[in-house]
Amino acid sequence: MKRTLVLAVAGVFSMIASSSYAANTTVTANAAPAPTAPANLAATTGAAPASNSRVYAVFKVAPDDGLNMRTQPGTGGSVVAVLPANAKGLVGLGQEQKSGNSVWVKVAWAGQQGWVNKYYLREDVDTVDYNPAKPKPVVKPEVVMQCGGTEPFWSMSVSEREMKVNIMGGAQFTVPVNMRQQSANSTTIAVVAGARGNASTTAFLEKVEDCSDGMSDKNYPYTVTAVLNGQKVMSGCCSLVTLAK
Repeated sequence: MKRTLVLAVAGVFSMIASSSYAANTTVTANAAPAPTAPANLAATTGAAPASNSRVYAVFKVAPDDGLNMRTQPGTGGSVVAVLPANAKGLVGLGQEQKSGNSVWVKVAWAGQQGWVNKYYLREDVDTVDYNPAKPKPVVKPEVVMQCGGTEPFWSMSVSEREMKVNIMGGAQFTVPVNMRQQSANSTTIAVVAGARGNASTTAFLEKVEDCSDGMSDKNYPYTVTAVLNGQKVMSGCCSLVTLAK
């Protein structure tokens, strides 16, 4: 049985540690290709976006998970649809509302309208002014270690080159990776660190049988404890994801 811990190197993952867990198996990330945004967003969203409408893509959701669209802001609303982890072309309808510690946005997507947590969205510049007649250059997706936790919500992505940290209502920064090291006496633990100016991150990653984020039933294959800016310690879970550039 093999237990492996892998880190991003040049868009793929190289093994830096192994012991007993899954026989002759390395962890890879396979995400379904993101659906192509339609030329006429109104045809699929049911609402024609104004010229200044924001278009979003689902973000920070594991490939085998989904994002709930609800009838009203907050988790108390009924689920209208479950958006795929790679959903694109969500048209903002110009309404935002805070529920608890989260900001919710009303969007239209695939003929449905409802509210989604803005934490899991990013502005989708690829589908703004989409023109199918104008081909885009082929860009190889990047595979990263995506980590995060709850109470407070925070996230961190670790690639070959950089570590991006986002704490809800707090710090957001990116630092270059300048150290990646396996533990000298444990083949399931590694440390990745980076610093730039006053910003720094040191992340302790461990391959485990399962890690729970405390909010969903999903189990993750890695745990993380991160020291942010030398003073704040955050914990959570990690998985390998493919990000479209």
